[in-house]
Amino acid sequence: MRANFLGFTAKAATPVVACFLAAVLAGVARAGDKPLQLTGRWEFNADESDDAQQKISDAQRNSKDRGNNGGGYPGTGSPRIGMGWPLGGIGWPMGGGGTGRRSGTGNHGGSVSSEDWDRLAENPKSLHIDQRSDQVVVIDDSDRAQTFYPDGKRHEYQDASGKKVSTKSEWQGDVLVAETNLSHSTKLTQTFRVSGDGKQLYVVSRLEAPSLQGPVSIRRVFDLTNATAQSKPASP
Repeated sequence: MRANFLGFTAKAATPVVACFLAAVLAGVARAGDKPLQLTGRWEFNADESDDAQQKISDAQRNSKDRGNNGGGYPGTGSPRIGMGWPLGGIGWPMGGGGTGRRSGTGNHGGSVSSEDWDRLAENPKSLHIDQRSDQVVVIDDSDRAQTFYPDGKRHEYQDASGKKVSTKSEWQGDVLVAETNLSHSTKLTQTFRVSGDGKQLYVVSRLEAPSLQGPVSIRRVFDLTNATAQSKPASP
C-alpha cells in the first residue's frame, strides 16, 4: 500500500511540474516579444493629445527664472513653436532645423534653453517606428530619425548645434523609457507605450530643470495607420 501511494504521488506531481515549466517558458517568450509591439506607422491625433503650447506657456509663466522668459520671446514668455526643429514634439535632441531664431536672453544657471523648449513644443504629423531586438528607430514625417538602444547604458552623441548629449534607454515592462541629459541640468524623459488593442501609441515627454516650478509633462497620442494594420497578418 505504501509503495502504491508513493507511486501515485510521483505520477500526480509530473503534470504539475510540467505545467510550471510551461508557464515559465511562456513568460520568457512573452518578454522576448515585447520589443516588437511599437513597430508601425503612426499618425498624430491632436484631439486626444495635450495642448503642448498651452502647457509650455504655463510652465514659462511659472518659471523661477521669469526674467529669462524660460527661453521664449523676450518679454512675452511665449514658446517659440516651429523654430529650429530638432525632431520636435517628442523632444528628441536630434538636429535638422538650425533655422530657429534665438531669443537673445541666453540660458543662465538652470534655465531651459530656447532650443530645449522647441524640442518639447512641436508635434510631428506622423512617426514610423522600426523596432528590433537591439534598437528602436523612430522617424518623423520630415525623415528625421532618432535611434534608441534599450540596453540601460548611456550613449553619447552630438546634436545639430554640436552640443554633447547622452541618452539612456531601457524597457520597463512593455514601456520604452528614454532619459536624455540636456544642457544646464535639464533632463528629458520620454516614454513610448502601445494601447492594449495595439491601435494607439502614447508618447509622454517630461522635461525637468532647476528653473521650473515642477516637471512639464506632455502626452501625445498617435493612431495606427490603415496601411500598417493591413500589412499585419491576421490573428489566428
